Amino acid sequence: CGGSTICSGSNSATETDAKPPCCPVNAFWSSWSAWGAWSASCGQRNHTRSRTCSGDSCGGSKVCSGSNSATETDAKPPCCQVNAVWSVWGAWGAWSKTCGPRSHTRLRTCSGASCGGSTICSGSNSA
Repeated sequence: CGGSTICSGSNSATETDAKPPCCPVNAFWSSWSAWGAWSASCGQRNHTRSRTCSGDSCGGSKVCSGSNSATETDAKPPCCQVNAVWSVWGAWGAWSKTCGPRSHTRLRTCSGASCGGSTICSGSNSA
């Protein structure tokens, strides 16, 4: 490039690092999974969903804040159909006579049906 002011070629050179140091990436949460099945078909019930903590690399944090699972309770669950049942027998009543052939009776109650369950108990309410 002697006395001329015009030189051929570039006045700068660029080199790409073949093995550059990595940049730290902190862990992160995946998207939530779909809600799982309800724990019961009726009455008090809940279901859960989950997510995964991953993605930490090159010295980044391996910790995600928060929980990896969530539980939801059904605010208005369908009621459970319950059929009526007999109560325990009550006490025996007084004898019908003081002597000779006689009898006495005890009673029980059929109750407890809910949510469309049968209100009928099989058998008699007296013995």
